[in-house]
Amino acid sequence: MNRAHLTFAALVCAFGAVLTGCNESTPLLIKTPTESVTSAKPVSSETNQEIKLVAVKVTGMMCPHSCLKDVKSLIEKQNDIESIELTKQQNEETIDNPVVLVRYRGILNEEGTTKAILAAGFEKVEFSDNQLFP
Repeated sequence: MNRAHLTFAALVCAFGAVLTGCNESTPLLIKTPTESVTSAKPVSSETNQEIKLVAVKVTGMMCPHSCLKDVKSLIEKQNDIESIELTKQQNEETIDNPVVLVRYRGILNEEGTTKAILAAGFEKVEFSDNQLFP
């Protein structure tokens, strides 16, 4: 995805934030994906697999209105998702702990998910089997 697409995506996100009432004054940072990511994991075709849990930290996710909605949508497009929940925050109107708990079946497509989230203008994506990040 080129810089023009990223800029357009950032404008759409910012416009969505205005429409949904997000009044975060922090400027939106546009970065192209530069970090290397692990190889793609195949998606399983089995439907009766156990539900697994992973914590996904999305640096740059600032408001629970449009940012969280965008991140949820991007994760759902890449995986067989059961649920996505934002971790507990100190204030309901801002995100001070940008971690979502993802319950999924099969194998999580970390590479595809990371690429999609970074392409949407978020800064960094980290996956952890643990709910806590250092």
